[in-house]
Amino acid sequence: MRNNNIQRCDFRMHDMIDGKFRVERVLSSSQTDQKFKVNDTSGKEYILKLLKLWEVEPRLRQSMLLSADSEIKSCQIKSNYLTNIIHTGVVNGNPYLLMEYCKSMDLSHYVRNPRLNLIKTVKEILYGLRDLHKSGKVHCQLTPDNILIADNGHTMITNYVILGGRRNLLTSKNKTLRSRFIDKSLAYQAPELYHLERCSTILPSVDIFSFGVILFQLLTGEFPFGRLATESDWIHYQSRAKNNDWNKNILLRSEQREMWMSILEICLSPDAYGRAKNIDEILSKLPEDDNRYMSVAGSKVEAPQSILNGVMLHVMQGDEFDKYYRLPEIMQSPKRIITIGRADNSVFNMIQLPELTSAYISRRHCTIELDDEKEVWYIRDGQWDKETKEKWSRSLNGTYVNNIRVTEEGHKILPGDIISIGEIKLRVEAY
Repeated sequence: MRNNNIQRCDFRMHDMIDGKFRVERVLSSSQTDQKFKVNDTSGKEYILKLLKLWEVEPRLRQSMLLSADSEIKSCQIKSNYLTNIIHTGVVNGNPYLLMEYCKSMDLSHYVRNPRLNLIKTVKEILYGLRDLHKSGKVHCQLTPDNILIADNGHTMITNYVILGGRRNLLTSKNKTLRSRFIDKSLAYQAPELYHLERCSTILPSVDIFSFGVILFQLLTGEFPFGRLATESDWIHYQSRAKNNDWNKNILLRSEQREMWMSILEICLSPDAYGRAKNIDEILSKLPEDDNRYMSVAGSKVEAPQSILNGVMLHVMQGDEFDKYYRLPEIMQSPKRIITIGRADNSVFNMIQLPELTSAYISRRHCTIELDDEKEVWYIRDGQWDKETKEKWSRSLNGTYVNNIRVTEEGHKILPGDIISIGEIKLRVEAY
């Protein structure tokens, strides 16, 4: 696509977008995108999200377009607990996506509301997060504003498609101190994101922290680490969050206090590794009732588990979205190792990961090995390197399985695990 084909879009009420969708309301505008409520020609309502490509420097537009295209494809997740993508298109050179609309109010209207079925709502939020995480996605901006309660009481997570890139989104939020405006959404941000340069790989544990803040707010009407109105408040809020100093006393009279405390403790830990390992760990602390998970026919949220031929890596997020790497076919016998790294002529890797829109993958990033006696695969951070003193070269930004950082000692991988390498997410699947 040529840069001169990209034109500014200033859509207002009653304007037609792409000749198909009439603007009913302008919902929001950020540095990277705009959101509208629209109707199609039959009167059906949708939410339309438009990437403001015209605002991007011409030299960066192609990489932004590639990133947005990959994000849209990887977020087409069939789930009863997520607002789903219905249609994608391009208008004046700017990509857009259409998401389902439901008559609803966001969760912020239900804080400490006695009419809210709290257990049901909490479970459905967790079901939505689990579907995202199993699909290799991290929401990154989970707040009450991005959780919808439909007229029938059903809960869905929205606004999980991030067209401008997750790091760009989080970096822009962290600039809030340079302005005099405190973005209340910072209250839900995990401590490891306060200094994003130290956190090159964004893991599902950041959503678990955000969920903990939301749960505390639903129970008490307050933020766990204090008020948030001024720059001074924000400095103190960060300090308390990093020191695990959340207000436990306010829950003394809460019904089911022990249950809620046990959940909050594994969500609000300042250390990502001190939080729940996954969403199922949180769900296991909630009472069993009729609010069971409802799957969608044809959904690919669950990774294939039955090993007939072997194990493969499925690209769930990255420049090669939906590509498969079948490990037994890549492994060069009699060796039982597979090297993975950034595509680079100076190093040979059996799996070369292209990185067109970021720079977080090392040339010698990680190694996968097969224990052929036990038929078990392991992943290690780094690779054998005879040029180094230790004979082993570690990656710069780490290798992760689910929420766990992998060392050179290795970590067993099983179908369903998500491997994070930079911004790329690979799901382990059986075939």
